[in-house]
Amino acid sequence: MKAVIFVGGNKNFTASRLALKLADELASRGVAVGVMAVKGKVKAAHAALKEYAATAKPQTLANTLKKEGAERVISFMNLTACRAAAEAKIPFVYVENENFKEDKAVKDKKALLKKAQKVVVIRTAQGPLNKKTYAGLKVQEVANPAVWVEHYNYNKPACFKKENNIVAVGKLAKESGFDTLLKTWARLAPAHTSWHLTLVGDGTAKAALQKFIAKHNLQASTEIVPEASDVYSLLRNADIFAYPALNPAQADILLDAMASKLPCVACESAPVTELVANGINGLIVNAGEEEPFTIALDELMVNWGKRVGFAVEAAKLKERYPFEDFVRAFAELLA
Repeated sequence: MKAVIFVGGNKNFTASRLALKLADELASRGVAVGVMAVKGKVKAAHAALKEYAATAKPQTLANTLKKEGAERVISFMNLTACRAAAEAKIPFVYVENENFKEDKAVKDKKALLKKAQKVVVIRTAQGPLNKKTYAGLKVQEVANPAVWVEHYNYNKPACFKKENNIVAVGKLAKESGFDTLLKTWARLAPAHTSWHLTLVGDGTAKAALQKFIAKHNLQASTEIVPEASDVYSLLRNADIFAYPALNPAQADILLDAMASKLPCVACESAPVTELVANGINGLIVNAGEEEPFTIALDELMVNWGKRVGFAVEAAKLKERYPFEDFVRAFAELLA
């Protein structure tokens, strides 16, 4: 069986997290897997990844699929891939987060998805699925799975320069709250000389964040690494996960970090309160406020026992959101 996984998304979300991990898991089960994405859509390196131009037509991609010998297509939020599969007469499965919205509305979306072998809906909310949105489609619901790693690996990435490490992941933009995190760090770093902060991401605010780091002499304890970095290696070697996002639409990276046995400090929002039980598996503070975030982060940095306790409880999320069930659903569709 040769399967090709297409990575899509919208301006706020890329499906690379799940698509790349699914590709690895299916490959480990003996499925020949290729991964395709618009150039620049997937930041992480992956051996099976092939990029194509954003202007590529379905016919062009259909010809590529035929040359690749594809027998199945799995499309993560990529309707162009669905059209290409239909044109090439290759069975396809479409995957999207519940109530996913394209950057531009697609009028014939439902007609196209009626051709799908299955429409896999990743549940991100409580309550029944929206019947109107998915009426007439062959829908299979799956829980949003955690992509987790075993903590801890002594082969530390080069960006981890000190004994203890805090990681934050997101776009380098106002809504990610990294400016608040750095203000917090400017207060904490002088008193915690064995700790190091790594910000992971790209974005328009990078220059401003770098300027702040230089102004407050944080270069020795702080680093910004690109989104293309191996995030899961960073999680594996971290001690605390900071999530200062102000109002995230989704908190997938927080789910992954907690399932990777990391205690976290996060700003309050609906996706965060879905995952974090305050004082049990992490700490929740008011969004955008420097003082509460500073106090909470300091509390975890000085209290090893609390970090361990939170880590044990946080790791239980991988039982609530098992990735194995997610992979099994696709393995059955490919059988």
